[in-house]
Amino acid sequence: MSDGNGTTQFAISPLKRRTMLRGAVAGIALMAFGGGLVRQANAQEATPKKGGTLNMAYTSGTVRESLDPARASMGNDTIYCAHIYDRLIRLENGFAISNQLAENYSSNEAGSAWTFVLREGLSFSDGTPLTTADVAYSFARVLDPATASPSQASLAQTLDPQGIQVVDDRTITFNLKEPNSQFPLQIATRNFAIVKKGTSEFTVETAIGSGPFRLTSFAPGESWEMVRNEHYWRPNLPYLDGIRQVNIVESATLIQSLLSGNSNVIGQVGPAQAQLIEASDKAHVAVSENSAFMYVVMDLTQAPFDDPRVVRAIKLAVDRQALLNVVFQGYGTLTSDVHIWPGHPTYPENLGIRAQDLAQAKALLEEAGHPNGIELELFTSPSLSGMVELATAFAEIVRPAGINVTIRQENAGTYWSQIWQVKPMYVSYSQARPPVTMLSNLYATKPAFAETKLNNPEIDRILGDVRTSLDVDKQNALLRKAWQIVADESGSSVAFSLNVLWGMSNNIRDVRTHSGDNLQFHDAYFV
Repeated sequence: MSDGNGTTQFAISPLKRRTMLRGAVAGIALMAFGGGLVRQANAQEATPKKGGTLNMAYTSGTVRESLDPARASMGNDTIYCAHIYDRLIRLENGFAISNQLAENYSSNEAGSAWTFVLREGLSFSDGTPLTTADVAYSFARVLDPATASPSQASLAQTLDPQGIQVVDDRTITFNLKEPNSQFPLQIATRNFAIVKKGTSEFTVETAIGSGPFRLTSFAPGESWEMVRNEHYWRPNLPYLDGIRQVNIVESATLIQSLLSGNSNVIGQVGPAQAQLIEASDKAHVAVSENSAFMYVVMDLTQAPFDDPRVVRAIKLAVDRQALLNVVFQGYGTLTSDVHIWPGHPTYPENLGIRAQDLAQAKALLEEAGHPNGIELELFTSPSLSGMVELATAFAEIVRPAGINVTIRQENAGTYWSQIWQVKPMYVSYSQARPPVTMLSNLYATKPAFAETKLNNPEIDRILGDVRTSLDVDKQNALLRKAWQIVADESGSSVAFSLNVLWGMSNNIRDVRTHSGDNLQFHDAYFV
């Protein structure tokens, strides 16, 4: 079931009950864990040693940050929660799954009951034992609407609180409402980290997990600091004494903090910044391919996007390659208004890469009652590298179709609380996630994140069929249909998936770039 890193090797093969639902997860990568490990090019291998505090500067701090992993939804809280807490199992690059707190897990014949066995001797960072009572409590919190977890709606479709069965201190069974082949992928994501039973308020003192570090200070949108967890379950890890993070919005200051040695890791950086880093002999660039999406959202419930002809016109007015080249200098993969990329088994066969069609865009606008073009406002912020540039380039590219876009640049610290999911048209960002998770989060009738508000019950029906199917080919075929609906009907103008870039000093080793957690410092060390 696991290799030395505790990573599940999924393979398309006959189902083997009581071990794993091998091959029963749609679109999962058939690969071993190990991708994303960053080492300085041509550097001599060094023996890992303990010591040193890693200084990190990040660009997207926001007042929405939370120490509650069940509520984590922003880039920054994703990073620190991944180091304070652990999950039963963790989603890795390429949608592989690795074991964390779970020593092993299995399902019944139908895939309707999943049993997890914890590793022996687990404890929280305060030294108290971690048992299945904590696991049960953590999952019940996600299910509770009062917690306001982004994963509540999707988990509630699968599991009721009474379906959580503690067998003993190390064994827990989830009795699902119906068979769900996607359950491991669903709970391997960030909102399913395990917290101490009884924790309801999350502060520096109470945000206690079993991860490699424990929190010592926290100022939302500004900074956080953590130190080594001496009770970490992985022997002799972590190597670092701690991690210290500060938020730096101004890009020139961010780069200077790395090149001057004040920061060991910075992110996320744009291609122009990456060139400055590569020109230095003190730092290098780490690349995480197809790790995220940066795109334009149109709210289908707000004018003028409540007219599908306007939305289609805007999508047709986009030159995808030009947008990728201008904003990210080609660091990415073209796609056609879906949060998946060509070559993935769930990408629609006949979707291809949609070409710009200015004539058709103009015709659709005229048909929608805008013969002289249309005036729009597009909101953005410097919250992440490329967001302002994307809005600016988008406006220029669609202008020949008669789409006149005024850019509204907002404050980075309040963008995700006052603009995102509020304004009719804005730039958004999402990390890459498994297709079922992404579709549930963005396009189900009750999504975790109400961006475009597609509200097509057919998406719900397809997701239900995928979860109950144990046939990978059928799952992928269903998901291709769902993505086609998204491409045709949603308000997302997604031109490409992104290669996310990070700047790292040359004296740090074994940082992992990660599509879900952004960065992992579990094995990192200084040389």
